[in-house]
Amino acid sequence: MMSIIIIALLVNLLIETSESFTVVVPRDQIVAHVGSTVTLPCWISPPENAEVLEIRWYRHEFSNPVLLYQYGKIQDIQEESFRNRSSLTLWSDLSGGLKDGDVSLQLEKTRIQDEGRFHCYVSGESAYDSGEVVLKVTDPPDSIDPSDLWKALFFTILICALLGLVGLILYKYRKKLKGKKPEDQTGGEINIEELRKHAVKITIDQHYVSPDLNISKDRRKVRLSKKYKHTGEGFPYKLYAFGAQTFTSGRHYWEVELAQENTPPKNYWLIGVAKDGNFRLKDKSFTPSNGYWFLCSDGPNGFYISSDPPVSLSLTPRPEQLGVLLDYDRGQLSFYSVKERKHVLTMSTRFTGSVAPLFNPGVGDLSVLAILDCPEPVETPVESSEPLLSNTESTPDASGAMQYIKSK
Repeated sequence: MMSIIIIALLVNLLIETSESFTVVVPRDQIVAHVGSTVTLPCWISPPENAEVLEIRWYRHEFSNPVLLYQYGKIQDIQEESFRNRSSLTLWSDLSGGLKDGDVSLQLEKTRIQDEGRFHCYVSGESAYDSGEVVLKVTDPPDSIDPSDLWKALFFTILICALLGLVGLILYKYRKKLKGKKPEDQTGGEINIEELRKHAVKITIDQHYVSPDLNISKDRRKVRLSKKYKHTGEGFPYKLYAFGAQTFTSGRHYWEVELAQENTPPKNYWLIGVAKDGNFRLKDKSFTPSNGYWFLCSDGPNGFYISSDPPVSLSLTPRPEQLGVLLDYDRGQLSFYSVKERKHVLTMSTRFTGSVAPLFNPGVGDLSVLAILDCPEPVETPVESSEPLLSNTESTPDASGAMQYIKSK
């Protein structure tokens, strides 16, 4: 009788599990000192009971996990170096744990060898997803003898002065060089020319534009109508404008201008892609499970992506020109700050059917949102220190570069 009750409870929990979910991980790397206890955050969105799901944390090999939670308990199958050091934990004091979808990993007695990428893989009966957390391990700071503070301060001031003098000499010398422009090789710089090899011309579909928006004759610019009156209740998602081009395969790149000449960058906008046909539906939430993937700038409310609940981001400086790369086959949508040559984030999913570009100029400013013609790509000696895209494939056992969020 007891076994029948247990089976019934498990079946009920499985029924409560939604058909799809998103694994959410932090964008920035997690830093820990040698010997400390560290938490690698990971949770599923929308929140749901993860007690009946498979939770697998692994590093290099899917079959050799750091921790494996399966059939309602932690299994005795794991990478030997993490035995008795890994467990599931709460991401924060407000977390509801497994019942609310918190599947964060705790590592004790952190070692230098632990540094690297950790994959958080969650799967259910009909859905799976994964994200990646990067752990940086540093040596604990050495204590300083108080009697040596003055010596340390003196040498610090001396070194700073010498470095300042050397910097001034180099600056004046470089100013004298003719015909040579200093190269900007900032760490993490993205090769924009490589992205532009996948450039496509995007125009607005005049049949699927919100009546409260004004579109230019060339269908490349969109702005809010001066007659529109906002209710003031959240971001106006239904001020949509869809691209006339739709995609079912391949890589496609386009750029959007968010700052006009002699004006500050636009504060309100929404840019991404949507499943073709969504613009014909009414009263639908703008989430990945409903076929919407985007990056949104909501003025003083900051930046966030389309997830449920939304995940906030910190972007400084505010992008003036945003690059968008859709890799349909690999299920990735990436955003880049073109002028800073920086990767902003990558969203991953499993696209089905055709998808179209999505634009929204928001409210709060009347600045135009302009779709640009990308310059012809040229060869450049600048090498990117980051991959163009994440190397992670759609299969659950693949390993690769960091990605921010994945959805099914």
